Amino acid sequence: MNRLRQSLAVRVTVMFMLIVALAAAGLGIYLYRAFVAEIERRDDIQLLGKLRQVQILLGRPGAGELLRQQPGFFRDTMSGQENALVRFIAADGAVLADINPDHERYPLPRSGGAAPARADIVPWTSRAGHPGRVVAGSARLGERDITVVVARVDGERSAAFAGYRQRIAGAVTVGALAAALCAALMLYRGLRPLRQVAAHAALVQPATLARRLDPGKAPSELLPLVDALNAMLDRLQQGYARLSGFSADLAHEFRTPVNNLLGQSQVMLAQPRSAAEYEQLLVSNIEELERLARMIDSMLFLARAGQEEVLPARQLLPALDEMRRVADLFEGVAEEHGLQLVCEGAGDTAVLADAALLRRALANLVSNAVRHAQRGSAVVLQAERGAEVTTISVRNTGQPVAPQHLPHLFERFYRADAARAGDGGSNGLGLSIVSAIMALHGGAAQVRADGAQICFTLTFKNA
Repeated sequence: MNRLRQSLAVRVTVMFMLIVALAAAGLGIYLYRAFVAEIERRDDIQLLGKLRQVQILLGRPGAGELLRQQPGFFRDTMSGQENALVRFIAADGAVLADINPDHERYPLPRSGGAAPARADIVPWTSRAGHPGRVVAGSARLGERDITVVVARVDGERSAAFAGYRQRIAGAVTVGALAAALCAALMLYRGLRPLRQVAAHAALVQPATLARRLDPGKAPSELLPLVDALNAMLDRLQQGYARLSGFSADLAHEFRTPVNNLLGQSQVMLAQPRSAAEYEQLLVSNIEELERLARMIDSMLFLARAGQEEVLPARQLLPALDEMRRVADLFEGVAEEHGLQLVCEGAGDTAVLADAALLRRALANLVSNAVRHAQRGSAVVLQAERGAEVTTISVRNTGQPVAPQHLPHLFERFYRADAARAGDGGSNGLGLSIVSAIMALHGGAAQVRADGAQICFTLTFKNA
């Protein structure tokens, strides 16, 4: 029962049936009232005609004597006289004749004169509950004026109207049921594309993510849904491919330090060793474990950032101060590599960012630049403020990076022989973290290369 109430087809069918029923009922009521009004108009004209017939008969010679001896003659000569009631009233109120076989009591309206109109007709109700109409007019009987009252009981007309109402109700009911049946068939056929979409969605699994719905076979109303589902499948396919690649890369990255730990430990335990050799093994194992710890920490950050669990606490930060703070951290490492760290930019340039996340992104970029810069060159950190965005760039001179590698440098665990060769200081996630941090800020991380010079740029929206 709940499923029926929630069914779109049932709801539309019921609504369509109600609309048809209301429209048919409204049309039936309008036609019924128009029919009743026309019949009443014709009956009123006929009633006035009966009164006119009596007025003409009363004006003939001998009408007074005929009224006294055969009053029924005045009704018998009228067309449709079987339901007519006639009363003749003298000027002093005396009833000269009253043709009323069923002794009905009806009102006596005021006289409408020699030629009464429809407005002079008065409705009334018989003892049996049937509607009636009565009209009065003046006439000449010999040398005196009298009032003629003509009334009518419309019992047959009431029965006809009742039958007409029943036929209208039956027609409305049948029409509504027929409309419901047609609507159900129409919806079943019309919802076929939706059933096809549902059937396609039910078949979606990793092995069938490449299949797409055909927009050419979909109705125009369903094109936005088909396009949205195809776009969703594109995202799922890309996400699944990235996840599969990430899982493979992750297994490879974890395997290296784990194999190192196992291999070194097994070799060391193969025969007795000195305390110095065991100490050297522990130092080497600690380095591998620290590498694993950094990798796990980076992965957790990327996972949280992907789920939007990291909420940046944005504030206006002096860009030059933040760059100098990070440069101071790498000053010793830069000296070991024979590099110079240079910070450039106006002192009033500010960036709207989370301080901790900004420093982490800059640290990753500077670390990457220091590892790959040529000895004796400079690593330049530069801040520039534009009309809508503020950029912070880190550039260095090193081995040229092939153009085909540039679009992939921010991918997780991506390695380029010339640009990102693995070493002990990198876990392959630094630039991915930079990209995730910029996504959290609503900005972008970009890279461009010009020969031996490579430049990473962070773009922040201005406040």
